Amino acid sequence: MPNSREEELSDYKEDRFYPVRLGEAFQGRYQVIAKFGFGSSSTSWLARDHQYVALKVYVYTSMFHRELPVYDHISRRMGDTSHRGRDNIRRLLDSFQVTGPDGKHIVLVFEAAQMSLRDMKLVFRRDGFDEDLVKGAIIELLEALDFLHTCGEIVHTDIHPGNMLLGVNNNDLFHKLEQEEFSSPVPRKPVSPSRTIYLSRLIRPKAGPMLLSDFGEARIGLGPHGGDIMPLEYRAPETLLCVGWSYPVDIWSVGLTAWDLLEPKRLFTARDEDGNLYDAAHLAQLIAAFGATTRRISS
Repeated sequence: MPNSREEELSDYKEDRFYPVRLGEAFQGRYQVIAKFGFGSSSTSWLARDHQYVALKVYVYTSMFHRELPVYDHISRRMGDTSHRGRDNIRRLLDSFQVTGPDGKHIVLVFEAAQMSLRDMKLVFRRDGFDEDLVKGAIIELLEALDFLHTCGEIVHTDIHPGNMLLGVNNNDLFHKLEQEEFSSPVPRKPVSPSRTIYLSRLIRPKAGPMLLSDFGEARIGLGPHGGDIMPLEYRAPETLLCVGWSYPVDIWSVGLTAWDLLEPKRLFTARDEDGNLYDAAHLAQLIAAFGATTRRISS
């Protein structure tokens, strides 16, 4: 079970987070209904305007947000195509800044979605998903990537189950969650006069479309690009060898994502015998799995 409150994070610093309150209205329109979750750089909330939305409230140190220019680029390209893969890209609806007691915070407003496939696996299916579910999710992921690569000229660079969200076919799930929060509020912990930490509200997932999210590490243009990208265990050979990379790194990640959704353990650990993350150990694992092809690349 994932941590239930951000204060349980090892690097948690209270003053970095904006003290969101249930019932608070941002911009005079987005009223907070329930807490979805949190990470080291943000907290996520279900809110309501004329529709249900998700608010991602970033720590005050994240004043430049790399997702915004990428989403601006995506929105321009969406208007020029009917590619069906665009429906598998999580939509950014709005963005603004809010001033907290310790600084300014960026807030991104997304279409509301259910949990990620990573969290869904952690909570409900630790031994892996059924093959049919994985096939459907991977097909939709490939549709999204085909749109990004062919229409958007974007390399996502961060493909993994944590960035694959389960969308919704209607708002019934969020309406039920709102009613539950009203009738049976989640536990909360006041930590100061101005700050309360709320337990995240768990949603039992229902069938819905796959939505690709988190474009904070995306790169615009065919490339070749350079620099470190990708979660360590997902890194493609060209990134380990510090050579130019482009769209194929996303396809490499699709294969590892499919494995992770099906199996309880990762295909590559990227760790040496002492348990330390190490590029040479990662390359050795690739060569052991794929043989001469990877050996030729590394030489």
